[in-house]
Amino acid sequence: MKIKTKLILLSAVAIVLLLAVGGYGIHNETSALARAQKNDTLRVKPALLTAESTRAMTRIIVQSLMALQHDPRISATYPNLPHPLSYHIDKLGKFLELLEEKNAALARVHHRTESANVQRETLLKVESAMIEEGIKPMLEQLKNKDFEQAKTTLDSQVLARMDEFTKMASAYQDRLSTNLSKEVVATEETVKTDIFIIVGLMIFSVALFVGFGYWVIREIALGLRAADQVAIAFSKGELDRAVMTDTKDEIADILAHMNNAREALRQTLKAIGSASTQLAAAAEETSAVSLQTDTGVRQQQQEVEMVATAMNEMSATVQDIARNAADASGAATAANNAAGTGQTVVTRSVATINQLARNVDDVATAITKLEGESREIGKVLDVIRAIAEQTNLLALNAAIEAARAGEHGRGFAVVAEEVRSLASRTQGSTEEIRQMIERLQAGSVAAVTAMEQGKTQVGVSIEAMHETEQSLQMITTSVQTINDLNFQIASAAEEQSAVTEEINRNVQKISNISHQSAEGASQTRIASEELARLAESLQAKIGKFRL
Repeated sequence: MKIKTKLILLSAVAIVLLLAVGGYGIHNETSALARAQKNDTLRVKPALLTAESTRAMTRIIVQSLMALQHDPRISATYPNLPHPLSYHIDKLGKFLELLEEKNAALARVHHRTESANVQRETLLKVESAMIEEGIKPMLEQLKNKDFEQAKTTLDSQVLARMDEFTKMASAYQDRLSTNLSKEVVATEETVKTDIFIIVGLMIFSVALFVGFGYWVIREIALGLRAADQVAIAFSKGELDRAVMTDTKDEIADILAHMNNAREALRQTLKAIGSASTQLAAAAEETSAVSLQTDTGVRQQQQEVEMVATAMNEMSATVQDIARNAADASGAATAANNAAGTGQTVVTRSVATINQLARNVDDVATAITKLEGESREIGKVLDVIRAIAEQTNLLALNAAIEAARAGEHGRGFAVVAEEVRSLASRTQGSTEEIRQMIERLQAGSVAAVTAMEQGKTQVGVSIEAMHETEQSLQMITTSVQTINDLNFQIASAAEEQSAVTEEINRNVQKISNISHQSAEGASQTRIASEELARLAESLQAKIGKFRL
């Protein structure tokens, strides 16, 4: 059984015992509470109701006697009554309601025995007769102030039965008290029995829990003791003795794993012992081989250092070639750039001259157009001159007609004179404009002729520029070819320099590796000797284990 199962079972036993004891105690408490409630319902409450009914009946009699003191026939005997008749009548009504309420509550009580129920019903009948035949009629008579009849009713129906009622109430209360005492005694006996049973259950539970716990602890202790023996055997190096246990719990599993580990360790130590012997022999051989390797590696290191020196010199030579090729490539690049710049300038000049030729054509066209427009303006001026001449004639005719009109035509003559003056000025201005247009036409013809000559010269310049551009293009191509060749030479020199540098680095690495190999061979020889000593020490330590 697993330890977990044992502990769970132990906890379950404790819980079951606790529930059993607690459940029995709760059951007893519930039973005691039920008995107490039953005693209260069947004994205490009826006794209290009977006592309260008796007390209410007594108060009714007292209030009735105090009300009868208001009888005019005897009122002189009681000159200083504290309350009026109405006060006593109200009190009687309240006490009567209280008495009927207590009787109704007592009527709802049902005892377990028939005799008790008969006794209760007899008491209620007597009390009801006193109420119905005595108290209620007396109350009505007092309200009507029939004091004589009220006193008769009180004496014959209430006071005459009061002794019987009191005896029956006392007997009923004594019966209830006796039964209550018996029930208390029975309850005490039951409590004592319950206490005895609970104590017995507690003792049994503790004994069972302790016994089961002892069994669980003993089972666990046996497994731990076996595990302790395995640990002691491990610490002493006794690996040839297995420890077993009869338990089937987690500790037994641990012991099984420890035995497996012990056996695996024993086999491992045997293998290590055998391997250490072989290791010692191999270490001796390795030490001898390492000594020979150390000598050969040192000779190789010296030869590699000589190769490294030669490679350094060759690397310096290749770097000089690369620098010279780079300088030549730089000069060719500068020449190529200069030629390219000249070609660019020529190209821009050709473009500028072409633009100038186009501008000359545009100007010649504009001047020709201007000459045509000036001719049109000359035609317009001819029309304006004719109109001015006609206007001048009309103004002259108007002046003549105004002179004929005499005084009446003076204002018209002034206007005609102004018109003739304007017409004369218009003719003069028109003539001046015509002369200017003629000069403009002559200048336009001269400008067109000059533009034609300039256009011819621009064409010659363009041809010369094209020839210059072709020459610069050939120069640029040649310089580019030289630059490409220099670049190839520089690239080849740089590649050769890089290869030489790489070879130099590799040779240096080989030199370093040779140096490291020499040191490694020396360290290997030392390590082989140390390994041989460690193998001997390992054999001595394995010998301490009992396999």
